[in-house]
Amino acid sequence: MFINRVKKNYTNLSKWAKRENVTAYRIYDKDIPQYPYTIDFYSGNIVLYKYETPKYQIEFEEKDAEKLSLSISELSEFFKIEKSKIFLKSRKKQKGLSQYEKQDSKKVTEIVNERNMNFLVNLSDYLDCGLFLDHRKSRQMIYSMSKDLSVLNLFAYTGSVSVAAALGGARKVTTIDMSNTYIQWAIENFKLNNIDIKKHEFIRANVLQWLSEVTEEKIYDFIFLDPPSFSNSKKMFEAFDVQQDHIFLLKQCSKMLKPRGQIFFSNNLKSFKLEEGNLKNFFQIENITKKTIPQDFRNEKIHQAWILKKLGI
Repeated sequence: MFINRVKKNYTNLSKWAKRENVTAYRIYDKDIPQYPYTIDFYSGNIVLYKYETPKYQIEFEEKDAEKLSLSISELSEFFKIEKSKIFLKSRKKQKGLSQYEKQDSKKVTEIVNERNMNFLVNLSDYLDCGLFLDHRKSRQMIYSMSKDLSVLNLFAYTGSVSVAAALGGARKVTTIDMSNTYIQWAIENFKLNNIDIKKHEFIRANVLQWLSEVTEEKIYDFIFLDPPSFSNSKKMFEAFDVQQDHIFLLKQCSKMLKPRGQIFFSNNLKSFKLEEGNLKNFFQIENITKKTIPQDFRNEKIHQAWILKKLGI
């Protein structure tokens, strides 16, 4: 059942991917309950996530390990790749920013394409590889919306949205993340796309602290805001909860926006509800979630997204 479903999905998606010049995409997403895996394809490499959550009641005892081993062998045979090109990772409930912490030091990297954009991914060392595949359509939207704008990318991770904005003709892109590793990664992504980094700005900072301390106002035309769902990491900020704190966060961002400027706001908390009543005096709001979910993410609502346009003349 498992490998037949993978073959079917890959056969359909690979045609689309070749046509669109996309070399990183999801080919299997817990399609069959007995095989609760997520499988991502990165330019001929495979990243397989096994889930260790109560929802799937997975306890990787002997029979489960055998099933997993067989699945890896089937993937190796179908894709005609060595097992060394199949990277096994575990998805489980994360605390704070643990999903971003380094887990290995093998430094197995690959360059992937996304239409006219190139990105560096690390397949071996982190839980996530450095490119959120579910935001592929979001990046294309940012690319098409950024010409001649000043763009601020908060919680920027490896700067893929910043690359999209810069290649889309943004006048200046400011990239902010608390991790020096990810800021340097973002710079590498800029260089990979032949973007002059001297024309743009890279800042290592605690985003909420930076927003509260910045004195300049109304300086950006566009803000991309994709915060973590939760964080109790003191390195970042105290006990952040996107449901409880998104109003404060969006109002702080509003101060940085020029009149009629826009915020692209998203998050991946499935239970999240945007409190529009507390924002209607500040923004015109459009839910764009359906426009931003790629075709290779079929089985679940992976994120939600809105465009908030600042009111004023």
